[in-house]
Amino acid sequence: MDGGGVISCHNYKVEGNTAIEEGQYGEAEILIHAEIEQAEQIGLLNPRLAGSLNELGILHAKQHKYKQAELLFQRSLGVCVAARGSDHPDVAVILKNIGILKASQSEYVEADLLLKQSLLLKKRVLGHEHPMAAGMMRTIAVIQAIQGRYQEAERFIRRSLEIGEKTLGSEHPEAVASRKVFAQVLRAGDARYRGLSCRVMGSGYEN
Repeated sequence: MDGGGVISCHNYKVEGNTAIEEGQYGEAEILIHAEIEQAEQIGLLNPRLAGSLNELGILHAKQHKYKQAELLFQRSLGVCVAARGSDHPDVAVILKNIGILKASQSEYVEADLLLKQSLLLKKRVLGHEHPMAAGMMRTIAVIQAIQGRYQEAERFIRRSLEIGEKTLGSEHPEAVASRKVFAQVLRAGDARYRGLSCRVMGSGYEN
C-alpha cells in the first residue's frame, strides 16, 4: 500500500479514538470498520489488522456487548500471534483485554489465568520492572480485590507502585494511579473501592 493509504488508515484510527473519547460510539464504529477494511487489503495476517480488531473489541466491550467483543479479541489474538509470534508485547495486551472482559462478566477463573499469563509475557519480553508490567499488576490487584482476595491484591499493588515510582517517578500518572488503588485496597470494605473497581474494569482496556 502506498504512503497515502497509510496516512488515511492513521487518520481513521485517530478520528475513531476521538469519537470514543467523546462517547460517539456509532461514529467510532464506522471509522474502525473502515480502518479494518483498509488493513485487510494489506493482508489478513498483519499487525495493523490485529490492532484494528482489538480497537473494535474494546468499543464493543465498553458498550457491554461482550459476545461481540470476545469474538473480535480472539480474532485479533490469532492475527497477532500469526503476524508477530507468541512472544510479543501486543499479544500480552490482547490477553489482558480478554481477561478484563471475563472479569466484567464475573468469570474470574478465566480472568485470573489470562491476566497472569499476560503479566508473565510482559515480564519475559519487557523485563520484570517495566512500567507495562507495573500497570498489569495494578489491573490484577483490582480483580483480586473484587473477589475478596485482599492479601493477594495488596501484594500485587505494592509491587506495581514500587516499580512505577522507581521507573517513572512518584508524580507520574501511572504511579499516581497505583497509589490510589493501593489506598483503596487497604480500605477494602469501603464502598468507594467498589466504585473504583467498576471504573477500572470499564476503562482498563488497552490499545
